[in-house]
Amino acid sequence: MEEDLKIMPAHLLVESMYKAINRRDVAAAINFVDDDCIYEDLNFPQPFRGKEAVKQLFEESCQGLPDDLQFVIDEITVGDPFAAGVLWHVELDGIPFPNARGVSFYRLSEKTGKLIFARDLVEPPVKLGKAAFWIIRLVTPLVRRLLKSQKSNSEKLRLSSPQATEVEPNQRRLSVLLWILSAAYIYILLLSPPGQIVPGEPAWAIQPETLQEIFDESLNFFFVLPVLNAVGINYLNSPTIHPVIEALFNFAEAWIFMFLPLMLIDQRAGNLPKLPIWSMAMFLTNGIICPYMALRQYNPLPQPQNKTQKSWLAPVFGWIGLIVGTIALAWGFVGRPEFGDLAQRGQYFGEQLLTNRVTLAFCIDLVLFSIFQAVLLRAVNPSQSKRRWLSYIPFWGLAAWLIMPPGSGAGDSPA
Repeated sequence: MEEDLKIMPAHLLVESMYKAINRRDVAAAINFVDDDCIYEDLNFPQPFRGKEAVKQLFEESCQGLPDDLQFVIDEITVGDPFAAGVLWHVELDGIPFPNARGVSFYRLSEKTGKLIFARDLVEPPVKLGKAAFWIIRLVTPLVRRLLKSQKSNSEKLRLSSPQATEVEPNQRRLSVLLWILSAAYIYILLLSPPGQIVPGEPAWAIQPETLQEIFDESLNFFFVLPVLNAVGINYLNSPTIHPVIEALFNFAEAWIFMFLPLMLIDQRAGNLPKLPIWSMAMFLTNGIICPYMALRQYNPLPQPQNKTQKSWLAPVFGWIGLIVGTIALAWGFVGRPEFGDLAQRGQYFGEQLLTNRVTLAFCIDLVLFSIFQAVLLRAVNPSQSKRRWLSYIPFWGLAAWLIMPPGSGAGDSPA
């Protein structure tokens, strides 16, 4: 068998491997694989290294599949004895399976004649279409700047702290998942066509009434205009907005507002441009924070330090965020009485959640803020800190941590 494999052209070996997979004969399929094979399935964040890892991939991919689900080769290159490219699709009972096409590249070892490298690219279930260009244009300037800062920071870490840990594989996987979350957030909430996944219109087809809604919410940012009007200062009149939507907007803005002092002392983020990132996040929320968390996650863990200094901004931002957030919640329940009682407001919120993409986006923002707050607070508080429990209390935990004075063993003592 070894001699046969050494002289078997790449396209014949690949065809034989496909036939074995279609028979669910993993033992036969893995016999075509070299001990040092690197198999890249781009559905996974990391390649499968070595024959045993590839065997596990084959076994998991075959497990539970019906016998009539088959991989069908459409075209395969035949000119190179040690390499082959394949166009393929999947059929179920002879019928092409939807969104199940792919392209693969295979290279054989010249020493063993077995598969030494493979890369599979599978058709995505969600078609971005031209929206992919919007995503690229939207995130490219930010990503370029963040990546340059990340590279500079990594080099400084290596020079200044030789004991700084490398990025572990599970941290890389988490970074990849965060990038996927970022792309999903941007596509689904900002770019997906009306009615495809979520209600409402995308950014590229936004309606004038939605723009007006966003503009009015921005004018009532942190309730500054309503408060000024209430005390008789009417240089600019506050727009009349439903208090539930007004409250949701300001609560979310108060929360992301409080992230700045936390981001500034996060050592893992290194030299990423935190102030510009936070400034953009005040407008685009998790369209910016998700990519920031993905890049931050890929940075090496800094060496443990006994002290982390909160700046003077911390209590200021904490008090402002706490006051605005508390007012926002009360405003949503009792503000502008002409908009009805609690039951009517609850019904209105439910309707908006099902029909208004902006409302849905802010609700998703609150969930992600809870997660990212916990990650960042735990990062800046050492394991022995008595204040780490605050990371698990959404919004108020962050406000309390910012407001609290430095304490012994709390992990935020002045240096």
